[in-house]
Amino acid sequence: MNKTTKTVRTFYLYVVALLSLIFLAVGIGNLANTTLKATIFKEAEKRDYSVCYSYPYYVSSVDLKTLEGATENQTEKIEAMIRDYDSWQERNTGEACYRSEREKRMVDSLTMIIIALPLYIFHWMIIRREKRENE
Repeated sequence: MNKTTKTVRTFYLYVVALLSLIFLAVGIGNLANTTLKATIFKEAEKRDYSVCYSYPYYVSSVDLKTLEGATENQTEKIEAMIRDYDSWQERNTGEACYRSEREKRMVDSLTMIIIALPLYIFHWMIIRREKRENE
């Protein structure tokens, strides 16, 4: 192997090891952050997830029920809209909302760790082996 090829190969190995280490650190940091917010610092998690606070269009049920001149079909649609809003509210507020977002973050962090750790270990082992061979 000529000197240029060896230099490029060494550069590649160190860059991939460094990037893997960075992704590993980010994954572990996100996992620790989410775990601490879920267990110890519960108030820090409030307002952290935008999906928990994105409300669908809604007109108060009192206003909708007092509409005069609504047909039976329109009244059924209004009642269905109120039921849909109530079920949306149960699914997307409070602990249920936080739990789903928390789990999503944990899965993302674990995926990052599961991919980055073997990449880092593999490339670092190659670097160490070549360093021993050169000495």
